[in-house]
Amino acid sequence: AAAYKSHSGGILDVLEDLKEKAEEQLTGLRKAETNAKHNYEMLKQSLEDQVAADSKDMDETKAAKAAAEEAKATAEGELVETVRELANSKSALETVSSDCMQSAADHEATMKARAEELKVIAEAKKILV
Repeated sequence: AAAYKSHSGGILDVLEDLKEKAEEQLTGLRKAETNAKHNYEMLKQSLEDQVAADSKDMDETKAAKAAAEEAKATAEGELVETVRELANSKSALETVSSDCMQSAADHEATMKARAEELKVIAEAKKILV
C-alpha cells in the first residue's frame, strides 16, 4: 500500500502541473481572444466610419453633378436663344444697312438734282437780269 501511495503522489503532481499549464494556456488564449475581439471591433468601427464618409462624399458628388448638369442644360438653352437672337440681329443689320445705303444714294441723287436746279435758276436769273 505504501508503494501505491508513493506512485499516486507523483501522478497527482503531474496532474496538478498539467492543470496549471492548462489554466495558463486557457488564460493566455482568453487574453488573445479578448485582444483579437477588440482589434476586430476597432477595425469594424474604422471600416464603418470610412464607409459612412465615402457615402457622404458620394452623395455630395452626385448632388454637385446634378447641379452641374442643370447648369449645363440652362447654358445650352441660353446658347440656342443667343444664337437665334444673333441671327435675327444680323438679318436686321443687313436690312438697315441696305436701307441706309439706299437712303444715301437717294439723298445724293436729290442733292445733284437740287444743285442742277439751283444752277439752272442762277442761269435764268442772269438772263433775266
